[in-house]
Amino acid sequence: WRRPVYLFGAGHVGQAIARHMAGLPLRLCWFDTRPMFESLDGVTIVPEDAIATCVTEAPAEAAIVILTHDHALDYQLTRAALQRPSPGFVGLIGSATKRARFVSRLQAEGLDATTPGRLTCPIGMAGITGKEPDVIAIAVLAQLLQLPQEAAEKKEKVSILG
Repeated sequence: WRRPVYLFGAGHVGQAIARHMAGLPLRLCWFDTRPMFESLDGVTIVPEDAIATCVTEAPAEAAIVILTHDHALDYQLTRAALQRPSPGFVGLIGSATKRARFVSRLQAEGLDATTPGRLTCPIGMAGITGKEPDVIAIAVLAQLLQLPQEAAEKKEKVSILG
């Protein structure tokens, strides 16, 4: 079983994540709104007014990783991800300050106060502090590899037995 990773953003960090994902038990679904990235292998270019649909169509066990070039787009995607019943993981690149601003705005818009508790921001393993795209990528991938596998393993057992 390979956890789907819905990656939003094809900039330097997104490219590093995609590059380091090879060989890991993860399956990349990669999106960006900027046509300049259409030549990158694996990136799906989606118009900005439709990209939140990619979040809503992600399977429940998907890890949603948001690291676009634009704070407003990050917010739109984060909001869509947190409105889902139970995404496997919602990670947002940024600082604790960015997280606090997003959580405050989400609560002001009526999202359940407990919902933002599902938001991981900043992303990456604690203690890894480098700002280089490859360092961030490896810290994020290590974090994703630590996500619980219980639901996936149950699904796999059912399909084997069924």
